[in-house]
Amino acid sequence: MTSLLSIFLLVYGILALGHILIQLVICHSENRRQHGEKFKSFHQGHTASVSVIVPAYNEEPSILKACIDSICKQKLEELEIIVVDDFSKNREELIEKVYNAYENDERVRILLPKQNKGKRHAQKLGFDRATGEIIVTVDSDTLLKDKNAILKLIQRLVDEKVGAVTGDVQVENKGVNLLTRLISYRYWSAFHQERAAQSRFHVVMCCSGPFSAYRTEIVNKVKDEYVSQYFLGENCTYGDDRHLTNLVLKEGHEVAFHQHATVQTFVPETLGQYVKQQVRWNKSFYREMLWTIKFAHRHHWYMLYDLLMQFILPFMLVVSLFAMVFQTIYYGDVRHFVQYLIVLALIAVLRSLYGIFRTRDLGFLLFVIYGFIHVLVLLPVRFYALCTLKSTRWGTR
Repeated sequence: MTSLLSIFLLVYGILALGHILIQLVICHSENRRQHGEKFKSFHQGHTASVSVIVPAYNEEPSILKACIDSICKQKLEELEIIVVDDFSKNREELIEKVYNAYENDERVRILLPKQNKGKRHAQKLGFDRATGEIIVTVDSDTLLKDKNAILKLIQRLVDEKVGAVTGDVQVENKGVNLLTRLISYRYWSAFHQERAAQSRFHVVMCCSGPFSAYRTEIVNKVKDEYVSQYFLGENCTYGDDRHLTNLVLKEGHEVAFHQHATVQTFVPETLGQYVKQQVRWNKSFYREMLWTIKFAHRHHWYMLYDLLMQFILPFMLVVSLFAMVFQTIYYGDVRHFVQYLIVLALIAVLRSLYGIFRTRDLGFLLFVIYGFIHVLVLLPVRFYALCTLKSTRWGTR
C-alpha cells in the first residue's frame, strides 16, 4: 500500500510540476515574442469597423454606465455599441439612470427584449444587429480604461488565420479585501501564464467574456449553433465564452491572446460569491471539454496536452489528498502527507516566483494561500459542478 502510494505521488508530482514548468517556459516565450519589434511592427495599423456587444442583467447602474462610457471613449473611427438588457429585474432603474443617457448618441443602441432568455440569447440579439467587421464582447461590469484597448485588441486580427482574440482582464476591485487580491493574482496567472502559453500556438481555449474580439463573418456562421447547444437534454445558457471560442476553433481558425490590450473587471468580494462563480466556470469546463476533445487533434499538440492536464491533475490531487488523510489516521505515518504538502507548495511557489519576476510585485507570495483555497474550496466545487451540470441559470446573481 505504502509503495503504491509513493509511486502514485511520484507520478502526480512529475505531471503537476512538469506541466507548470512547461507552461512557464512557453508562456515566457510568448511574452518575449509579444514584446519583440517584429511582432509589434506586424500587429499595428489594422483598422476596421467594430460592433461592441454588452449583455446586461441586474447590473448595478453606476457600474453599467461606467462600462458604456468607457466604450464610448474608445479611439475608433467606426464604432457601434449594442447594449442588450436581458429583462433585468431592475430594468426601470437602469432605464432611468443609464439607458436614457444615450438617447442622443447615435453610436449606442439599447435593446430591451421582453423576456429573460440568458446571456447567449442576449448576445445573439446583438450579433444579429451588428454591422461592424469585428464584434467585440464586453461584460457589463468591465471598464475599458485604456482608450486604445479595442484598437490594440483587434491588431491580432491582422493575421487572417486568427478568428478570435482575447485581451488581458485585470481586477478593478482588487484592493477590497484579501480574497479580491488573491483573485487578481489568479487572473494574472490565468492570462499571462495559461492563456499566454496556449497563445504561443494559437490555441487559446477560452476567450474571456469581459473582453474579446471575433470576426463578424465567423460569428454569423456559428451564432445559431451557439444559442442552440444542448447538454443532458437542457439548452445551455452558461459557459458562453468558452463555447463561442470552441466554435471558432472547430471551424479551423486560430485563437490568440493579446497581453497589451487590457481592461478591468469587478470580481466577487465574498467567498460565497466566488464559489458561485467557480461552480458556473467548472460546469462550463467539463461540458466544453467533451466538445473540445473532438477536434483538438486538428490543432497544435499543446492544446490536447493542456486540456488533458487540466482534467487529470485535479482528480489526482483529490485521490492524493484522501490517501494522505487515510494513511495519516490509519497508520500514523505523516511522511507522505508532508510530501504532498511540499508538492502543493512547490507548485504555488513556482507560480508566485514567475509572477514576481514579471511584475516585480512581491504580493504574489500570497499566491501560496490561494493554493490551499484551491484544495479546500475549489476542488469540492469541481465535484459539485459535475453533479449539477443540468442547471442552466446564469449563476452570477
